[in-house]
Amino acid sequence: MGDYRISIEHLIDLIESKNKVEHNLIKSDICPKDRQNYASCRRISSELVLQLLKEQADYKGTYIYLSLLRSVIIGLIEKSTTVEERLYHIWSVVFTCRFWWTWLQHSKLKINYDDNNDEIIDNIKANSFITKPTFWCIEINAHTLLYIVLLVIKRKLPVNALNTYLFNSQTCENTFRIARALSGPYSSITNFTVKSFTKKCEKISIINSIKSRGGQIGEYNFKFPQHHKVEKEAHDYSINPIQHLNLTESDIEKIIQSAFESAKQNIEIVNITTVLKNKHKYSISELSQYIKTNISKSDEDDLQDDENDSPMSNDKDQISANSTDGEEEEQEEDAIASNLSDVEKKSFHGCRIYDRINPQQ
Repeated sequence: MGDYRISIEHLIDLIESKNKVEHNLIKSDICPKDRQNYASCRRISSELVLQLLKEQADYKGTYIYLSLLRSVIIGLIEKSTTVEERLYHIWSVVFTCRFWWTWLQHSKLKINYDDNNDEIIDNIKANSFITKPTFWCIEINAHTLLYIVLLVIKRKLPVNALNTYLFNSQTCENTFRIARALSGPYSSITNFTVKSFTKKCEKISIINSIKSRGGQIGEYNFKFPQHHKVEKEAHDYSINPIQHLNLTESDIEKIIQSAFESAKQNIEIVNITTVLKNKHKYSISELSQYIKTNISKSDEDDLQDDENDSPMSNDKDQISANSTDGEEEEQEEDAIASNLSDVEKKSFHGCRIYDRINPQQ
């Protein structure tokens, strides 16, 4: 990124040269094989790590990269983030990635053994940026969040739609983990049907409602066990959902503009502003138009590649097979819909709480 490298070696150096109290990292946090470890993502992008990276002059690229990861977590996943902060953080990531990608397209890379090999240059540029699905994912999530906020302002969606932290995959995965844990100590069955899963979700809903009230129901006080290694923030059930929104479209424009200025500060740290200014890609309108043009061009190229790769000789067989599969899927969907027609929240009357339980049951 710019004049600086983004490298895992910088984090390894922190682990080896600093005390664990200063960064709270372990070697398994930076293992590249485990790319779905969300807890490690939180630790490597924590304020402690970012501050240590910021103090090192040669680690600015890694600092900006992990700062983007931190902003994504704050903007999309953390529960305590306000709507204004969500918009600011996620759009600062969007503009920073746009600047970064635009700079790569206009930068001149020199290869020692073959300066005219365009394929090698394209591969180097692709490896010098985040993956394309990640880039599109950030763009889609940012635009979706902005669209939801605008719909809430225009009263076309309820305010509850702004609880976007419920949309992420971490919440869904946690729900499945809790559902498997509800099987009981005397059962080794971890798989269940859709019907049994909906019943387990009803129990989970009751448990979460008790936790949201601090475990207090009338004169009774429930205490839930908590592992000592689990952060308090992960079990902070006192966070109230959003009840109202005091934002206007003018306020949103100011937040987006502030996020754009924050992105400018990020790219100044890694020295990529000069190329963008010379190529007239430094203003928000110029940058957005350039990204829009390239996205449209990329979609057309991908569509042409798909059309060229598709075999024409097997079209009839594919159509007949797809029609048969479609009929079978419709029959299965009808059967599932009929079986789940009675599954509604109003059909749930509560849960039974006992003072004593017969162990033989």
